[in-house]
Amino acid sequence: MSVTYHDFIASAEAMNVNPSLEVDRRTAASRAYYGVYHCALQTANSVGSDAPLSSFSGSSHEKLRCFYSDENMRDEFAKRRRAVGYMLKQAHMVRCLADYRLSEDFSDVTLEAHLIACKRIIDKISLIADEVEA
Repeated sequence: MSVTYHDFIASAEAMNVNPSLEVDRRTAASRAYYGVYHCALQTANSVGSDAPLSSFSGSSHEKLRCFYSDENMRDEFAKRRRAVGYMLKQAHMVRCLADYRLSEDFSDVTLEAHLIACKRIIDKISLIADEVEA
């Protein structure tokens, strides 16, 4: 793979160095979300589950959220995965604000909070992946 989810996060952080233009803040937020999305997707595909992504309906983003928030999960990682599902939904909402709701302001404070949240989500997903592998 030539690009990893780390590259998306690094790109978002680089754009946040001096985000004076709103379009740069919006682009950085979108890149950060896709860093999270690809991290979550990679982990979902590698940890295995009784409910593969294809068993959920909706867009690829919805399927991924559903995988992590599945109420039927009963393994020792279920609570953490559900938390990640909720956080994915929140991050996706910010990405949609950045990409589609152009008449609404997208401040540097919004971007900074989003970047922090995205890094937290990746940390949580990494913990899940590490525990499953152990």
